[in-house]
Amino acid sequence: MHTVKSILASILLSIVTIAGSDAVAQATGEVNFKTLGIRFTIPNGWVGQEVNGGYIVGSNTQAGFAFLTIHQYTTLAQLTQEAWKGIAEQNGTSLKLSGEIENLNERSIGAEYSGTLEGQAVKAYIVGLVNPLGSGVTIMAASTPDQYSATHQQLAQQLANSTQFSQPQTPPVVEEWKQTLQNSRLTYMDSYQSNSGSYGGYSTGGGYSSEVQIHLCGQGFFKYKSSSSMSVDTGGAFGSSSDSGQGNGTWDVVGNTQDGATLRLNFHNGEVYEYNLEYKDNKTFLNGSRYFRTYGTAGVDDGPECF
Repeated sequence: MHTVKSILASILLSIVTIAGSDAVAQATGEVNFKTLGIRFTIPNGWVGQEVNGGYIVGSNTQAGFAFLTIHQYTTLAQLTQEAWKGIAEQNGTSLKLSGEIENLNERSIGAEYSGTLEGQAVKAYIVGLVNPLGSGVTIMAASTPDQYSATHQQLAQQLANSTQFSQPQTPPVVEEWKQTLQNSRLTYMDSYQSNSGSYGGYSTGGGYSSEVQIHLCGQGFFKYKSSSSMSVDTGGAFGSSSDSGQGNGTWDVVGNTQDGATLRLNFHNGEVYEYNLEYKDNKTFLNGSRYFRTYGTAGVDDGPECF
């Protein structure tokens, strides 16, 4: 799954890739994602590269980077509300508002942030743009605090000013997946069990199991269920912990930049999960992980919970 917050966790690796690898094609000029209906221009002196979950812009001479990703907010009021919250993650990523939120124009806002990105101190300028035709764009230009300057704010605003929206050109595979996934249940299962031996006459071992269910209903809503359990059996003492959660919202299948299809889950609390869809060897894959796709058959409780 991809969320804006989880995408931030991979930015540092992306920076190393774009700055240090001659083998990776580095783009300049206009970048056009027709399936999203989004295009923008990389400023002079900077180069760009598509990465997992977004687009990174870096330089061999300038410190810092810019990262562009999409969001699903449709109004400036929604963007402003999110801007006040900042970003907080358990992986050492925490960005808090450190300046005033500016209304840059009728479709965008901007603000300065400071904090950490995977434990590394950063300062950033973030611009959010709304798109009346589809997905909006978030642009973050950042660097270490000692190297951050007006250049990074200018970079973010240049990218924002060059961004243009058009009607997305949906590839045919999107409609195929929409029909395929209607009224289906997608199930991911993983488990491990070990029995490492015995001690004092008692067996020792442990294991875990996890399961995710995504119920995709024809009415346009979904139910998301996840559960995991871990057990440890040591010297006759048994302990277990488990957690489960369920969320609801609306689902859709949209095009992605690889001319493929992406399952998008829009939770009522504002979170967005995205899964790139693949079908190979008669199996369904979401973000590279095997999911069982079932519809409910006579005498078998494997269909979606839609009522």
